[in-house]
Formats: sequence, structure tokens, C-alpha cells
Amino acid sequence: MLQSLFNNFTLLTTVIFFGYMIKNKMPDRLETALCIRILLGSSLGLLGVVLMYYNFPISGHAVADFRQLPILISVYMGGGISGVITTLFIAIYRLLFLYGFGMHSVIAAINAPVTFLIGLMFLRGRKTTMERLILTLALSASSTVIVISILSNGLPFKAIGLYFPLFILAGMFTFSMLRYLRNKDDSIRMMREAANRDFLTSLYNSRAFEVKMEHKIAAAQRDKIPFTLLFVDIDHFKQVNDRYGHLAGDAVLLQIADVMRETFRPGDHIARKGGEEFVILVDRCDAEQIKMIAERLRSNVENHVFLLPDGGELRLTISAGSATYPNEHEEELIVKADQALYQAKEAGRNRVYRAADLFYEETIQKGIYRFP
Repeated sequence: MLQSLFNNFTLLTTVIFFGYMIKNKMPDRLETALCIRILLGSSLGLLGVVLMYYNFPISGHAVADFRQLPILISVYMGGGISGVITTLFIAIYRLLFLYGFGMHSVIAAINAPVTFLIGLMFLRGRKTTMERLILTLALSASSTVIVISILSNGLPFKAIGLYFPLFILAGMFTFSMLRYLRNKDDSIRMMREAANRDFLTSLYNSRAFEVKMEHKIAAAQRDKIPFTLLFVDIDHFKQVNDRYGHLAGDAVLLQIADVMRETFRPGDHIARKGGEEFVILVDRCDAEQIKMIAERLRSNVENHVFLLPDGGELRLTISAGSATYPNEHEEELIVKADQALYQAKEAGRNRVYRAADLFYEETIQKGIYRFP
């Protein structure tokens, strides 16, 4: 009995562990995709089928297994869609294939949808409390005990007292393992995200922006979709630090970052280049569209009232320069945008220029200019 129980439990936890590792290798954007939920439900359904063959005796004429746990895990991790698929796998296999079709198989198969409904009622994914988890496991164990009692013409209290705590302990261990793995992955993800963010504004830093730039160029070349690189500089920012102090300067940078987030779309990538300089990758934006977008940013900043730590108020302006791909060669984008920004500042500040608006051309040594 102990050997069979150990085999059932070991198979369950091992498959769950390595399955989670495989799932974790997939891109974050696919976690909620329908295909992933279908794959999750199917995989856990197959696990439930295999667990039926690793049953363990709980009395002289009754055996049990942990096939209900894959259903609960499927609901917990993938929601209703995954749970339905896992339930169908287990119920259909128990109904038609395990011991052949009959009244016993019908009664046993009913336990799968009952377990699914219990999980759907009480499990809330990451928001599932320990109390809800214990209640879910207890109700699922009770359902299984009732089914086994019917099939075996009554189940001794000793067998019930044996199966009930075994099932709950196995469920608690499995769900605790899943929570640990999720928390560990969240911590790693947060550390990676922090390494890519500017410490003050929480915008992307220059290192992360370089990677975004490389990916964007590769995607634009493949999909033939234009994008624009926009350089932004706060006009006379040094005077803010000199006159009001660095705390005031930090407050201004934080508020500038907020204005940028409100101006650009979620798909656009905003980074702090350093000091008072910012750079934005504007997705699906050609040379004509950037005129309106950059002007909107300039106007939003000009009309914004900056609040200082001492309660004072301040008005500021920005200058901006842009270069658009494929109008400009990929190796010249940064230099061209920087030249346009320089021209905007030379022309009096508080204005935006495109690479196409440059008054002069400079010889550019390709391939040696990198984002600092």
C-alpha cells in the first residue's frame, strides 16, 4: 500500500514540477493565450489518466488515487477552459476505457465534473486563500469518499480516516509547491525588470532600450512596419537644479515621465537616456505621424504645472528631434534623431524637429555610434 501511494504521489508532483518548468520557459504574453490553456488542460488530463493506473488500496476491496488533483490544479492555473478539458479527459477515460463501460464506470466518472465544479466555485488562481484551498480539498475528498462508498457497498470508517488526510496532505503539498514556484518566478521577473528600469523614473534605462531598439529594427525589417525614434531634452533643466536643488530636479523628472506615459501608447517604449534626456521608440509611426505626436508631447509639457517639494510651481518646455525608419537607414537613426534634437535647440528650444527638417547634413560613420 505504501509503495503504491508513494508511486501515485511521486508521479503527480514530478510531472507537475517539470510541467511548470516547461510552461515557465514560454513568453509571458502566451500565459493567458487560449492555445496554452488548451495545452495545460490536455496535459493535466493525461496526468489524471496515468494516475488511475497507480492507485493504492485503502481497504480490503477499495482502491483510490489522486486523479482529482490534476482537475483542481487545472482550474487553479488555467481557469475554466483548462479545467473543462482536464475533466473531459479523466471522465471519458474512466467511463469508457479503464474497466469498460458500466454502471460503476458511470458513477466513478461523475466524480470528475463534481470535482471541477468544486474547484470552479472556490479556487481563485493567485488570489486563492489557504482557507479556500483547504475547503476545496476537503469537499473534493468528500466527493471521492462518497463515490468509493457507493462502488464498494460501503466504506469502513478506517478507510475514510485514511484517505481523507492523505488526499488533503497531497493537495496541500502540491499547491504549496506551485505557489513556491510562482513566487520564485515572480521574484526573478521583478529583479530582471528592475535591472532594466531607471531607478528614479521607472522608465526603461539605456541598456534595456538598446535591446528594444535591436528588436524593433529586426521586426520592422521583417514586417515592413515603420517606427520613429524620438529624442527629448528638457530645456534649461540645469537651472532648475541650480536654483531649486536636486530634489526639485528629481520631482520634475518624475512628472515629465508621467506626462510621457500619458502621451504615448502602451506599445511605445520610453527610456531615460541620462540626466534630462529621454528617448522614445514610437511604434507604427511614420515621418508624418510623428509631427503630430511630438507636438502633442511638447504641448502637454508646456501646459503642465510642475509641483516642487517646497510647494512651489514651475513651468518648463522641451525640445525634441526624431528620425523615422525606413526613411533613415537603421545605422543612422540615432545620429539623425540626435542631430534633429540639436537643431531644435539651436532654433530656440520649445520645438520639435524631424531628421527630414535638418538644415544641414553631416558625414556619418556607420556602425560606430552606440546608445550610451
